[in-house]
Amino acid sequence: MKLHRNVAFGIVSGLKRTIIDKKPASDVIKKLLKSNSKWGSRDRKVIAKVFYDVIRQKRLIQEALELDNNSSDHFFLRLIAGWMVMNGQKLPDWKEFININTKILLKNFLELINERKFKYSIPDWLDDLGVQAFGEKFWNKEIEALNLPAKFIIRVNRTKISVKKLKDILYCEYQIKTEIKPNYPDALIFENHKPVLDLEEYKKGFFEIQDANSQAVCYWLNPSEGKYYIDSCAGAGGKSLHLANLTNNKAKILAIDINQSKLLELKNRAKRNKINSIDTFCIKESKDLKLIKGNADGVLIDSPCSGIGVLKRNPALKWQLDPDIIYQITLNQQKIFQAYASLVKVNGCLIYATCSILPIENRYQVDNFLKSKLGSKFQFDKDKTYFSHQTGFDGFYCARLYRKM
Repeated sequence: MKLHRNVAFGIVSGLKRTIIDKKPASDVIKKLLKSNSKWGSRDRKVIAKVFYDVIRQKRLIQEALELDNNSSDHFFLRLIAGWMVMNGQKLPDWKEFININTKILLKNFLELINERKFKYSIPDWLDDLGVQAFGEKFWNKEIEALNLPAKFIIRVNRTKISVKKLKDILYCEYQIKTEIKPNYPDALIFENHKPVLDLEEYKKGFFEIQDANSQAVCYWLNPSEGKYYIDSCAGAGGKSLHLANLTNNKAKILAIDINQSKLLELKNRAKRNKINSIDTFCIKESKDLKLIKGNADGVLIDSPCSGIGVLKRNPALKWQLDPDIIYQITLNQQKIFQAYASLVKVNGCLIYATCSILPIENRYQVDNFLKSKLGSKFQFDKDKTYFSHQTGFDGFYCARLYRKM
């Protein structure tokens, strides 16, 4: 791989916006790839791969190079150089790389990968938290899985087309190979990442991009036609759309979020999917909840969380979180639990879900809620953590409670 200087500095700018400015990696890479029309498809592939790999392996590379954290271009160029050496690439003859001894660097890599926090490039606090929660053996397996790139997966809109038929179309028309997985009835797993947003089948609403374990969440509601469901932290509405599909567009679904722009995106997606069973409501302040009709047959709390379960697709979270942030997240989760549980009718269903695997964000939150005054009106049914090393997909958690009074 020949690394051109303008490509390297493009990667540096993306790394700085992600690691220093803490911008979402997916947003940063999209803007970066659009920023230079002279970059060809090969350049774009190199940029995306190096960008994500350096983020994913930052601590290992940094430690091997014996670099202190800073925000300079030089620092991030050295990280790229370390990635190149680790992957058997020849370094360009640049002044920034002149004193890098590749033999010593490779020796350092071989020594460091014997220690988990360097091998999987995670901060000490996260490693300690994982060991405390799961034990050494289990945590080794899970963090190894979470350190691998995510698979590209779509959720098929089965009200419009069968999974098998769409699988055949993707292969026959576009030579895109996909796999059907047992226990994931709506999912197609791609053999390789492919651009799909310009496909006619996407424009017709035949599918959405969504991780397989994320697709499992709506099934916990046991959705059926004619019922009233609330998706309380809907975002851009992936689960609201799935819920509409599972109820054949014949349920009443209210998607709630604090971000109006995401709800507008949901409306556009619903229009493309020919879905008219979803209404949206933007919460600007807590008192707005009083304007919502409660008495829902089912409420989904897809709670804001650390996102530790989605490190596969967002490895930058490792460098954007810390224990204080995790603590503040758990406090917010408690408030959200209390706020939206009140909207469930007697005998109705409450689903609490996160894209985290950490017990402090999951079962601990459920148990905490059940001990509260409102929680005493609910009965715990069951829960499950979808671990990445067991499924191959993102880490998720789901719990189901029923309101008894």
